[in-house]
Amino acid sequence: MPKPTTTWQYVYGIIPTDDRAIFDVDGLDPTNEVHTVVEGDLAIVTSGVDHDSIQGLERATAIRFLSAHQRVLETVMRDYPVLPVKFGTTLPDEASLHTLLRQGDHLLRTTLSAYAGKQQREVVVLWDLKRVFQEISAEEPIVALRNQIAGRSPDETVSERVALGQLVHTALQERRRQIGAQVIAQLRDLANDMIINPAMDDSMVVNVALLLDEVRQRDLDERLETLDALFDGQLQIRCVGPLPPYSFATLDVKTLSFDAVNSARQQLCLAEQVSVVAIKRAYRQLATQAHPDHNPSADHTVEQMEALTAAYQLLSTLAKAQSPTVPNDSNDWACQLDRAAVERTLLLSIVRQEGTN
Repeated sequence: MPKPTTTWQYVYGIIPTDDRAIFDVDGLDPTNEVHTVVEGDLAIVTSGVDHDSIQGLERATAIRFLSAHQRVLETVMRDYPVLPVKFGTTLPDEASLHTLLRQGDHLLRTTLSAYAGKQQREVVVLWDLKRVFQEISAEEPIVALRNQIAGRSPDETVSERVALGQLVHTALQERRRQIGAQVIAQLRDLANDMIINPAMDDSMVVNVALLLDEVRQRDLDERLETLDALFDGQLQIRCVGPLPPYSFATLDVKTLSFDAVNSARQQLCLAEQVSVVAIKRAYRQLATQAHPDHNPSADHTVEQMEALTAAYQLLSTLAKAQSPTVPNDSNDWACQLDRAAVERTLLLSIVRQEGTN
């Protein structure tokens, strides 16, 4: 008998709308329509997916699913500003989607506002590696070292051959650095933000993500034409986009293990409902008792302090996620540490791709 499927909600992105829309695009599972789930004037773009099908993906399947994820977002952004959600994010049901929108209301609105009217473009610059190596091989002192090696056996010239390889590598990196600096200098003033990504291989000179105002898209195209002329057409310049701001702002959604939270609660001797202030008070009291300065004769005080601190940090993270939408003057609120509350609490953050700006 075939195993029954468990349908979860796959989350693509967040958009500022109260439209209950259906999008004419295939999602991860083409049999489930891509649509919005609305909470007030914010909406999640979602579709049903077999939860087991996105666990432990093989490379080919992961690429196919990632392509579907991006295709959906790029379709949605034709009509709406969109905050991408991290690839692979699923939630068990529609109620969880409403929880995400309510719990993340301030974060989502702030981020959508910050990136309104902005789009991502990715610029990749490639060179003819064979031609570059030929040019480098004609430079001094590489020519001189090659002449020293010529006519001698490999056994006699091990150190010289190593030195030659190092010279070629250094020259290649320096040329890449110089060209990259020129390209970046031409693009930086156009962008609100820039992330310089590592080169994927030796054929790549520049790999950069740009955050641009929509009105600067034509300016970028003109600047790339200028760069092509500057390097006499010897570089391949590729530009992808416009795209959602994947590299600059992607929503990351995590959950906490109830077992870990429950262990931390017990470590701090707390009830299943407790205030933020009470969590801090319990930690300080127990930490004072366990601190080596106050209890020098006790065994394992360092381990106890580390365990208490880890428990406090975990509960503080949960408490922050459960904070009220409208802050109160006391900066205190009730935290729910029972299983049901923990399992429906989402940890939301905006992540930025690492780069080398």
